[in-house]
Amino acid sequence: MYTSRPTEVLKLMAFWCVLSVVAAQPTNLGGGGTEQSSSNNEYGYVSSWPILDRKLGSVSAVAIDGATGSVVIFHRGSHVWGAASFDLDDNFLNATGGPITQHTVLAFNRTTGSLLQEWGENIFYMPHGLTIDHERNYWLTDVALHQVFKFNVTRSTKEPVLALGERFQHGNDLYHFCKPTSVAVLPSGEFFVADGYCNGRIVKYTPDGTPILSWGRNSFVLTRQFNLPDGPVPESYFAIPHALTLVPDRALLCVADREQGRVQCFHTANGTFHSQFSDSEIGTRLFSVKYVAQDGGLLYIINGPQFTLDRRPIIGTILAMGSGRLVGHFRPDNMGHAFSNPHELAVTDDGAEVYVAELDPQLVHKFRRLTTPTIVTLPTTVEARQEEQASSAALQTQVKPEQTIRSPSADVTSSALTVGTIGVFSIVSTLLVTSFLVMLLSRVICFRNGPDRTDEVALQNMNEEI
Repeated sequence: MYTSRPTEVLKLMAFWCVLSVVAAQPTNLGGGGTEQSSSNNEYGYVSSWPILDRKLGSVSAVAIDGATGSVVIFHRGSHVWGAASFDLDDNFLNATGGPITQHTVLAFNRTTGSLLQEWGENIFYMPHGLTIDHERNYWLTDVALHQVFKFNVTRSTKEPVLALGERFQHGNDLYHFCKPTSVAVLPSGEFFVADGYCNGRIVKYTPDGTPILSWGRNSFVLTRQFNLPDGPVPESYFAIPHALTLVPDRALLCVADREQGRVQCFHTANGTFHSQFSDSEIGTRLFSVKYVAQDGGLLYIINGPQFTLDRRPIIGTILAMGSGRLVGHFRPDNMGHAFSNPHELAVTDDGAEVYVAELDPQLVHKFRRLTTPTIVTLPTTVEARQEEQASSAALQTQVKPEQTIRSPSADVTSSALTVGTIGVFSIVSTLLVTSFLVMLLSRVICFRNGPDRTDEVALQNMNEEI
């Protein structure tokens, strides 16, 4: 009869209710609750950018000019870095051919892709790194010249205001480089040089170019002159420190350790080791890294061609600094634009756009974020605050009037309240719906009057089999 199994039905409904309540609980992604799901850090490809009426050379670097908002590239024009470019002692073999005659530095409108400015002809032989600091100085490295240049573009694009290293002369003292790769500049004006393909070290300088300290040792298997023990390569060993990025809110300098597939981070004050990051999706080679101060701190990374049996696809990845977890990707959406030999990347301060420079094919990729993640700013360390005091007034003038700066505690509290409210609402809604279903089924199954029906016999038999 209809009242024979109300207990079993109610048990099943209660069990379903418990499962629904559990499923309605909010999920903690780790990292102290500051990480965003990977869907918040996914990017779409922007085709037909930039607009240019000529063929580029190998694009070795890309950077964003914070003062103008333009995207600037550094390319090699007609010069190609090949097997015959250097001898075994790292001397450039094509010096007699003269510098690159084309404009090597090109600035583009971020939105339209139109060319805004070009310069850098008859100066460089083998361009590599480009950094634009907070005072709009352009720092460029040339691996053929073994030099680092600082240009104040508001004064001149013909003569640098500072040149470090000796023209075509490599060395390993504090006044010579060997194929330097990248520069990072602190708000105080002190700066770091990644040196580079031969020396495997980082050198820190005063604003006027006086060496302060250096650290690191070359561990690249093709050029090192010592044996390493089996196992993981120790910290502060570099197999080509290929790119640099500053982490201001932690007072760190992070280095793309290219041939060891990892990012190593060091304290900017004294060069001591802090942490390192790697991921199976990156693989064994990592060409560049950039830091964005949102979601608790993100590292944007581009890998490159792999030479191992388990090589990974060439892809852009985003790691959370707090946990080291992978939280996003950026890559072309079709094979026609697929990464081949990416060399450097640039990211806007808000993480909305990513630019990737390719050596071959000679082009620049642009990506735009598909969603907007929540910004969670970390408390600034004492050391970081001290380094930023010298330029705090200048930085404040860059904040737009309509921007609102909220404290980290307010952001976290607001986020926690929002998640908690959503969780409670989901639980209450589930309980109400479940109660209604229980009442409805109880009325239909338990309190129904009338004669037996043959089509319900099968239902009873089925319940007995269960």
